[in-house]
Amino acid sequence: MDDLLEGINSSYGEELFNELVLRLDRTINDFNEEISELTEAVKGNSEKRAEIIHTLMEGSDSISTNQNSQDNTTEGSNLDSEIMSEWEKRLEGLK
Repeated sequence: MDDLLEGINSSYGEELFNELVLRLDRTINDFNEEISELTEAVKGNSEKRAEIIHTLMEGSDSISTNQNSQDNTTEGSNLDSEIMSEWEKRLEGLK
């Protein structure tokens, strides 16, 4: 790299050489930032994937538990409807 830069310095002059060095520096910094962002994105996606897999692996137990609780909730809401109907009937009778 130094050999290339020496050739450019002697061919184009110090001002253009300094501009080239500045642009190379910016390009390298931009590249490093983009790679850092991509690495963070890949890391985040990997963590999400691991979390989803963990959830899915535990999901079969959770699904059966949720179904049981939903069945109980449905039965409870039907019972609540019956009780409310009885109370509503009593209240109507008082009017």
